[in-house]
Amino acid sequence: MPALHRHPAWFGSVMGTAALALSVQQLASVFTEAQDALEITGRVLLVSASVLAAVLAPRYVTRPRDRAALAHEISDPAHGAMLATFPAGLLVLAVAWGRVGEGLVGLDAALVISAVLVIAGAFMAIGMSVIWASAQGRGDADLAGVNGGWLIPPVMSLIVPLALAPQLIAHPDQAAWLFVVALGFYGVGFFLFVALFALLIARLALRPPIPHAMSPSLWIPLAPAGILGLGLLRLTEAAADVGLVPPEAVTIGIVVSGMGIGLGLWWALFAMGDLLRVRRSGGVPFHPGWWGFVFPIAAMQLSITALGLAIDSGVVMAAGVIAFAILLAVWAVIAVRTVAVTLRHRAHR
Repeated sequence: MPALHRHPAWFGSVMGTAALALSVQQLASVFTEAQDALEITGRVLLVSASVLAAVLAPRYVTRPRDRAALAHEISDPAHGAMLATFPAGLLVLAVAWGRVGEGLVGLDAALVISAVLVIAGAFMAIGMSVIWASAQGRGDADLAGVNGGWLIPPVMSLIVPLALAPQLIAHPDQAAWLFVVALGFYGVGFFLFVALFALLIARLALRPPIPHAMSPSLWIPLAPAGILGLGLLRLTEAAADVGLVPPEAVTIGIVVSGMGIGLGLWWALFAMGDLLRVRRSGGVPFHPGWWGFVFPIAAMQLSITALGLAIDSGVVMAAGVIAFAILLAVWAVIAVRTVAVTLRHRAHR
């Protein structure tokens, strides 16, 4: 296990907090009577996620100073993939600024911030995923080294369409090429998810159970399961809004959302069973990898609620509200544990 301050999963806290801001903002469309309070809460969470990003970013941007150590870290089957939480966190922040930031700095400025973040995050996402895949290909990793974290480097490309959707609406004259770029990133994330998800299933079936410390990574597949539909739904809605595709194209996003939610809910039951097994065997001491619980649950909640709003189904929206309650509880527990562990670590330095 890496030292606490060097753990590569710290940026998962940015992903989880920014995703929670998006979830709160989305609920404002469901509970209109509490819209103002929910929107203010979403903005507070967005600011918190942005501050976290500013504080944590130096831990990642300074890593290339020691290239040998960075190369060793990337090739580590257990933790190397978690370095991708950095570009993934920037992409989730880009989505949050595009959706929530208007209430803080106005629409134009929020979209500029979102654009800067998505450009930086997208370039790093592609670079990081290629470097990580090359490192694994050159190493001697066994199937037993595969874990849910392996989905992060390639699948984070699925977040790009979510971040670009507001840009299509804001810049209809540039919408055509933005749409193509978004579909390109969607393709990268979709096909690599299928491949690596199959590899993860093979590892679970053919090797001993995942080590306790890595058990939070088993929740990570919920993230692509949710984003597969949510990203396509938001992208087709934006493309239809500017006339790039007929309104009927949104149906594709609705269908894929339903399929992804089904996969995610099934996998959540499986992952819960494994988590109960781990708890009976002594549990997992807290570490930054616990943030691997938060963003996947948020992705599922966002997808469920978005689908409910798209088809105007009270039952589906109610399921989204239940998912939000679970998300909020998990985020609160992990946030409190993070603060406590950080303070304890500082007191012993």
